[in-house]
Amino acid sequence: MLRSITRHAVRDRLDALAEAPIHIPAARSEMRAIPGMQFHVAPELFLQLSGETRFTFPGEEQVVGPGGICIVPRGVPHGERVRALESPFANLVFLPESTLRFHLAHEKRPGHPGGVIGDWLDGIAESCAFLLTEAVRQWHSDHPAGKTGARGALAAVFAGLLAALERQESVAPPEPVRVMQARQQILLHLHDPGLTVASLAGRLRCSAGHLSRLFRKAGGVSLQTYLLEQRLSRACDLLKATPMNIAEISYASGFRDPAYFARAFRQWAGCTPREFRRRSVPEN
Repeated sequence: MLRSITRHAVRDRLDALAEAPIHIPAARSEMRAIPGMQFHVAPELFLQLSGETRFTFPGEEQVVGPGGICIVPRGVPHGERVRALESPFANLVFLPESTLRFHLAHEKRPGHPGGVIGDWLDGIAESCAFLLTEAVRQWHSDHPAGKTGARGALAAVFAGLLAALERQESVAPPEPVRVMQARQQILLHLHDPGLTVASLAGRLRCSAGHLSRLFRKAGGVSLQTYLLEQRLSRACDLLKATPMNIAEISYASGFRDPAYFARAFRQWAGCTPREFRRRSVPEN
């Protein structure tokens, strides 16, 4: 059902793109946590379906209403407050990191968004991240055709999303709802060291054993291993894209103990976090 909702919403935005309200903050990438805000190492795309989202960025706010589009540039800290208007709040959120994740959000508690269910699309994360970054650049450029260029980049994003949705629907059945919800909770709360298999099961109101069996059957890997690998993958992104020190990256990736993080990283990547950063970041 989520893929169908997403396909129709993306198609509607593509058809109305010439007139759609677009919101892109001018705030700079900080790649650091600010109390009450989060940041990502890839740009984030929001499609407002109904209700309203008030985004807070360092030094500015943007209010996105029904039919609006918001791109949060990579590394820009942001907070969100939501509310219903004539209809309840709902938006679609796309995050192209190692794979492109998307979810449908509703008002989980007054003023706060929460993911209802999530899914992913293979093979388009890199191109979507590039095009969204290009849209940000064009939007804030001084060129007279900058706004047109930004809308063109967004049109390419939407066309890619539609093609990927149609391709994935034709070859792969959707995962069980509990598995998709687990992936979404991991995406949203990866930085929280309290996020465990047991806490995930509690959030989804099922037993840890049942959730683990469903996840292994659907994904071919244990839920515990998947959670650890997602944290380590997030750490890789932060090592490559931010100046944060190793301890800060450890905590930002959901590890309680930097020493344990370093051991787990070395076992997984075959090198220490410092060695990985040295190999991945070109010298000036």
